[in-house]
Amino acid sequence: MPEILHGLAIAETTVTITVTSTGCTDKSDFEIQLQKSSPPVVTFVRVNPDLCRAAPHSVDIIFSIKEVGADNFTVANLFEPGPKQLSA
Repeated sequence: MPEILHGLAIAETTVTITVTSTGCTDKSDFEIQLQKSSPPVVTFVRVNPDLCRAAPHSVDIIFSIKEVGADNFTVANLFEPGPKQLSA
């Protein structure tokens, strides 16, 4: 199922997605699906759930453009505001 994203940043060599974590979210928990079209459509899918029990917070996951498979693309994921951050 496509992950709900809280942010997306594309730089020259990287793509950063912002997602919700409860303490155990890692890059290896995600799979990138690339639909060949013009432009290509990318979907970020969480394949391993975050089963930790920390307060929900936003984390950034960084992929290389090579991992995404395209440098010009649209994103199929939904976007929603992220969880509020806790004050230290």
